[in-house]
Amino acid sequence: MKTPLLLAVLLTATSLLAQDKAALKRISTVFESVEQNYESWPCLGYSAQGLEGGFSFEHHVWKSEDEPPLYRVESLTYDDHGEGKKQFFIQGDELLFVLDRSEMTPMQEKAATSVVEKRLYFANGSLIRMLTKEGKFAAGKPTDTTALKNKDIPIDEVQGAGELFGELEQEVRAIIAKARQIASDEAPGGGVAEAGAATVGEGWRLIRGSQSRDGRFALAWGMQGKSTPDGEADEDGTLSAADPEAKGITNYAIDLRSGAILGKTTGQHAGDRPDFGHYTHEVAWGSADTAFVQVCSGKWATYTAAVYQLTPDGNGLSEAADLLEPAKKAAFEHLENGGFFKKFDKDAFTVTLHDVNIAQRGASTVVVVEASGQIPKSDQDGAYFDTTITFKLIPDENGGAPKLKWSGTEQHSD
Repeated sequence: MKTPLLLAVLLTATSLLAQDKAALKRISTVFESVEQNYESWPCLGYSAQGLEGGFSFEHHVWKSEDEPPLYRVESLTYDDHGEGKKQFFIQGDELLFVLDRSEMTPMQEKAATSVVEKRLYFANGSLIRMLTKEGKFAAGKPTDTTALKNKDIPIDEVQGAGELFGELEQEVRAIIAKARQIASDEAPGGGVAEAGAATVGEGWRLIRGSQSRDGRFALAWGMQGKSTPDGEADEDGTLSAADPEAKGITNYAIDLRSGAILGKTTGQHAGDRPDFGHYTHEVAWGSADTAFVQVCSGKWATYTAAVYQLTPDGNGLSEAADLLEPAKKAAFEHLENGGFFKKFDKDAFTVTLHDVNIAQRGASTVVVVEASGQIPKSDQDGAYFDTTITFKLIPDENGGAPKLKWSGTEQHSD
């Protein structure tokens, strides 16, 4: 007779298997519908040629008129060693399937081309299946993988399986947002204007890569009391402040459709580009574009990180919910429990937050962030740590700052 615990485990496993089968059937249906119809849908796209290292890319976004809409997003990349292709299939706000293919050819005469294909299936923000194909093709021969068999890889053997959904979703949302922004900029009567390679409004300049998933909202920088911030122009038309830590530098949440400033953030990034000098800027948006995280860092550490909610009408911004101090506290408490600080002085470490993500975990919204620590200029062996910290995000129904409730810390080994 099966014990109650064993029976519960078997029932749970059976239930999960049934859920995965239903999800795979849904993904197959969506895939077939998209492939049969996408060529008749409106398409947005943009590209760049001859970048550093011989790199070029093309991005295309097709969107159906269904409700919820279907998306087919294709990213093509080329360099001196080969080419890559990613195809993303989305229904509404949910990424369901990604085809990731790469062709690599060594820079040698008559070298064979190696092809790797991955088919990634997602449900509820998690990887539920991964198929792979690999093959080598002689120089000049077609790189057709149709005859190759797929290999089903167990999820527990997929390196970084837990992060794949967040990384790919962030990648495809950035492509969609950029395509929409370019289409909006080219349309007459828009609320923003182009200045070289930057988007600008009254008192602000767009921070590249900060757009929301639907392209409507973004983060910007400016200088209090000035309609146009002073700075040093780069060859590509972008601007950065001569003194990135000057008094008066301010960051804003903005509405790209109207050019309106929705509110100030605690960030102090001072340039159009997300990375310049030792300064970096990272933004993560939730799936509904109602919440975002802004992280601003310097050479050794993060100096501001906070979570915000947009008001229900999209015309305002909540107060900031600090992310930096709760993340540091969670990391240090976890490391103390593991005895890490028996060897090192805790106060000697600086902490950088990075790879932030807002994700759905069942009915809950969570903020997941990497917190890494180091002792600047130290030559001590092992004077470094890397953790992943998860917080449950609880919105304030009255428009105040959202709340963060710690739910877990994971330490990564070297």
